[in-house]
Amino acid sequence: MKKNLLVIIIIWIASCQQPEKPKRTGLQKQDSYFKYARHVSVQTFDGFKLLHIIKAYPGAPDYKYVLKQKPARIPDSLSHWPVIEVPVKTLVVTSTTHLPALVMLHETGKLIGFPHTNYISNTELRQRVADGQITELGLGRRLNTEKLLALHPDVLVRFSSGSDPNNDLFLQNKGIPVIYNADWMEQTPLGRAEWLKLFGLLFQKERAADSIFNLIESRYNRIKRQIDSTLPKPLIFQGGIFGDKWFVPGGKSYAAQLIKDAGGQYMWEEDQHTGSVTLNFENVFLKLPKADIWLNPGLYHTKSEILNALPAAKDLKTFKTGRIYTYSLTKGTGGGILYFEESNAHPDRVLSDLFQIFHPNQNKSKLYYYKVLP
Repeated sequence: MKKNLLVIIIIWIASCQQPEKPKRTGLQKQDSYFKYARHVSVQTFDGFKLLHIIKAYPGAPDYKYVLKQKPARIPDSLSHWPVIEVPVKTLVVTSTTHLPALVMLHETGKLIGFPHTNYISNTELRQRVADGQITELGLGRRLNTEKLLALHPDVLVRFSSGSDPNNDLFLQNKGIPVIYNADWMEQTPLGRAEWLKLFGLLFQKERAADSIFNLIESRYNRIKRQIDSTLPKPLIFQGGIFGDKWFVPGGKSYAAQLIKDAGGQYMWEEDQHTGSVTLNFENVFLKLPKADIWLNPGLYHTKSEILNALPAAKDLKTFKTGRIYTYSLTKGTGGGILYFEESNAHPDRVLSDLFQIFHPNQNKSKLYYYKVLP
């Protein structure tokens, strides 16, 4: 289990590896449906929509899909793009970050397959797994093709880093359209959350998705406004050690943006990377001893575990004051970490947690994802 959890965390870290912000190209007219997301756009026509996925992973081409409503006729000029009839009746998704959208839109009943089902945390979806209504599609990075063909979902929504093996072309030739979900490529918290609207398009629940996102956006911005800019900003170190390497968010990453919005000063804020940064021990210990707060220390569940792996930690300010916080203590019944599943979809909750951690005298809200490392 711990090995599998390490794989999930490494994939999460890899999901921070983002290239430069892409330009929206290739479409003449854009709807204003997506406000923050920069890796997706949509055009509306009579009877169908043209969905454009922009740079779904580093080095990816742009993808287009025709979302067709019955009985619309698709122009011959668009016939070479995958055609998906909406609303979709069944689907498979491949990342736990895709699941909150199904929950929020009340469409969990349409999910019929998922890899790593033991990492699903949502109670409703876990019950569907237990009832045999969601098929386990493999524990590796390649989906079980035979099972997927037998299920034959209306659409497969895939996470891809660009380096993982897949057989998507084969599946599409067999009539299973594959949509690449690029929520992990977004560089802002609200940009990631806005990918809820992709599922709004697939289920023809655009208004519901827009309304739900507007509430998340409103809560996020309301929390930002509560933060007094004159308050001292605590120095924040975020990241953990895996093997002999440390991984920290880049200074232009969505994680760094969350720290800034919550009233903290990120110790790598001058860094220009938009994804994670790999560091050695010497790099880290130039700054970690100065930190007021340490977030996300990796796989460690207790301070004792940190000491066993890193004896020098006993002299850290954060170690002495107990201001080390982890997201990994709140898990679903299958062992999945709730933060991994939900935090992209609910940046308002993460922001509230960080605000409370950074300025406990200003925000008395109960922590949702984070806990003090015991």
